[in-house]
Amino acid sequence: MRKSRILWILWLALSFLFWAVTESAGGCLLFLVSAVLPPVCALPARRLRGKLEAEISASAYCEKNQEAEGKLTVRNSCFLPADRLICQLCCENLLTGEKELKSLRMAVPARASVSLDLRFMSRHAGRVRISLKQMTYFDLFGLFRFRNTPVSTPPALTLAAPNTFPVVTQISYGESANMDSDEYSMKKAGYDPSETFAIREYRPGDRIRQIHWKLTEKLGSLTVRDYGLPIQNTILLLLETGWVKDGGKPEADCLDALAEAILSVSQELVSQQTVHSIGWQNHEENTFSCEEVETEDDLNSLLPGLLGASPGEDELSVAEHYMANREQLEFAHVVVFTPQHRESLSYLAGHCLLTEVICEQGAYGYDQKDGIAIIGAVPGQVSEMLAYIEI
Repeated sequence: MRKSRILWILWLALSFLFWAVTESAGGCLLFLVSAVLPPVCALPARRLRGKLEAEISASAYCEKNQEAEGKLTVRNSCFLPADRLICQLCCENLLTGEKELKSLRMAVPARASVSLDLRFMSRHAGRVRISLKQMTYFDLFGLFRFRNTPVSTPPALTLAAPNTFPVVTQISYGESANMDSDEYSMKKAGYDPSETFAIREYRPGDRIRQIHWKLTEKLGSLTVRDYGLPIQNTILLLLETGWVKDGGKPEADCLDALAEAILSVSQELVSQQTVHSIGWQNHEENTFSCEEVETEDDLNSLLPGLLGASPGEDELSVAEHYMANREQLEFAHVVVFTPQHRESLSYLAGHCLLTEVICEQGAYGYDQKDGIAIIGAVPGQVSEMLAYIEI
C-alpha cells in the first residue's frame, strides 16, 4: 500500500506539472481524474465489511517438527470482488505459549468462495490453535486499506503428538486414607470402628468409647481397641504449567519435555495395569482438571486437555490447585512434573510419597529435599534420567 500511495502522489505531481506547463483543458482533466477517481473507487470497497466469512480446518493430529496441513476458506457474499485480500492467521501452541503469525494473500470473486491450502509446523508437542486474527482488503488501486476482525470464525485445533519413551517404573509401598476403600493400613490406626487395627493397654488421653469392656473384664485391666484406617495405594501425576513471578516463564523446550515425560510414565503404568490419575491447571480458562487413567483409550482421550493446558504466572502450584477444593489428599503417591522447584510442595511430603521431576537448564541428577525425592534433568536428557523411576 505504501508503494501504491507513493506512485499515486508522484503521478499527481507529474499530472499537475503537465497541467501547469501546458495550461490545457486536457491537463486539467487528467489531474482532476487522477485525484478524484481513486477515492471514489475506494467507496464501494467499504461494502465488503461484514460480507466476508472465513472457515479454518486442520488435520486432527500431526507430528511435532513436521509440516501439517490445513485449509482456509473465504466466502464473499457481496456483489463486489475482494481482489486484494490478506488474511492474518495466528498459530499458537497452547502448552508452550509459542505463537506464529502467518499472512495469506488471496482474491475472492463476487458471490463466491475460495479455498487456500495452509501449512504450519509446531516445534514442540502441544495442542495447536489456528485462529483468524484479521482480514485486510484494499481498493482497486491499492491506496486505501480496510480491516475486518471476524469474531464468528471458530479456530481450528490440531494435536502435535509428543515423542514418548520407555520408562521402567517401580512403585514403592504407600498409603493414603480413603473411607471408600476395602483395604486397611497395616502401619497406623485410623477412625473406622468397623475394623480393628490393634488391641493395647489404656493410655491417658484415649477416648472412653475405644475401651474394649469385655476384654477389660476378662484381663482385669483397661484395654483399648484402635480403629482401622481404610487406605488406598493410588498414584497422581501432576503437570505444572505455572510459574512464580520471580522465577520467570519456563522455556518451551522444558514444557515440551515435561509433557513427554508425564505421558511416558503414564504409558508405563497403563502397561502394568496400574490405575492412576493425571492432573493439570489450565491458566487461560483458570480450571483444574484431574482424569483417571486405566487404559490406553483413557490416556488418549485426555491428551487434548493436557496438551492444551495453557501456561501462566501463578503463585499457587498445581498441587495447591488440586488441594483447593479437597479436605484431604486422596493419593498415596504424587509425582509432580515441573519446570522449577516449589517450596510449597514440602507440606505434601508428610502425607504421601512425593517425587518431583524438574526440567530446567542446569538441573541434573538425583536429590532429596524436605522429604521430596527430586529428579533433575535438562530438556535434552529427560528420557535418559527417567529411564528408571521409583515413585
